[in-house]
Amino acid sequence: MFKRILVAVDFSDFSQEAVRIASGLTGGDDCHVLVLHVCNAPKAVDPAIMVAQSSAIKSLIELQQEMAKAAGKKLQDWIGRYDWNGASVGSEVLSGAAYKVIANRAREIEADLIVMGSYGRSGFARRLIGSTTEKVLRKTRCPLLAVTIPVLQG
Repeated sequence: MFKRILVAVDFSDFSQEAVRIASGLTGGDDCHVLVLHVCNAPKAVDPAIMVAQSSAIKSLIELQQEMAKAAGKKLQDWIGRYDWNGASVGSEVLSGAAYKVIANRAREIEADLIVMGSYGRSGFARRLIGSTTEKVLRKTRCPLLAVTIPVLQG
C-alpha cells in the first residue's frame, strides 16, 4: 500500500471520483493522505483599476479568502463521505498555478502517489488527459493515477 498520497481536487466529478478511489488505496495508521485544492481569485480585473482603487484590491483578497473557506468546507464534506481505513487524512486549500502547487506539495510531503481527475472543470479532454494533469505528470517524478468516470452503457 501507499504511505503518502496527495489527492488533487478541483471539485469536478472526476476529482470526486479521485477522492473515492484514493480512499480505497489507503491502509492502516501509517498511511497519510493530503486532499488538496488550488484556488485563485478571478483574473478578470483590469490592473489599471486595481492601481487606482485600493478597495478593489481589498475586495479581491476578501473574495479569495471566501473562496478558500468554502473550498475547505467542501473538502471536509468530500473526505467525510469515505472510509479511509485508519489513514490520517488532512486537507489544504492553496493558491497559485495548480500544476505547480500540486507538484511542489507532492515533493514537500514526499508523496508515493498523486491521485487526480484525468480532466476537470475546464471542460472537454484536450487529449488523453487534461492539461493540469498532464503538466503535473511532467513536473513530478511521483507516480500519478489519472482517474476518469466510468461510462455506463445501456
